Amino acid sequence: MDVINKLVETLTDTGKGVMQKAKDVAEVSKIHNQISVEESRINAAYLSIGKRFYEENAGEVMEAYIQDFSVITESKAKIQSLKEQLKQLKGMYKCPQCGAEVPANSAFCSSCGAKLIVEEPKEENVVDSEETTASESTEQTEE
Repeated sequence: MDVINKLVETLTDTGKGVMQKAKDVAEVSKIHNQISVEESRINAAYLSIGKRFYEENAGEVMEAYIQDFSVITESKAKIQSLKEQLKQLKGMYKCPQCGAEVPANSAFCSSCGAKLIVEEPKEENVVDSEETTASESTEQTEE
């Protein structure tokens, strides 16, 4: 019986040790998570400060910030250009009334209901220029 009691006592102590280690690991993980949350809040505040500084000082840039402001301005222009390319690839364009994106073949804006004017290429100009080129070739051959 003595051996069984010692075995039970050893197993109980080991189980308590394992439970304590698991609690410690969980607590460490919880603290790491809280640190991460606070660091994210700090980074968000830094971004907010930087964005506000950029917006408030866009017209009068101090020498130390000229390069950074230029990068932001160039990137904003590039993003706008890329967004326009995406719209064209998707067959979308902006409603002239409300600015909503609408399919290129829409007659009315799905957002504000405005009638949309779709400019289609005139076939007359294409035919005329082909006929002109053909007639010019014929005239040159006849001469």
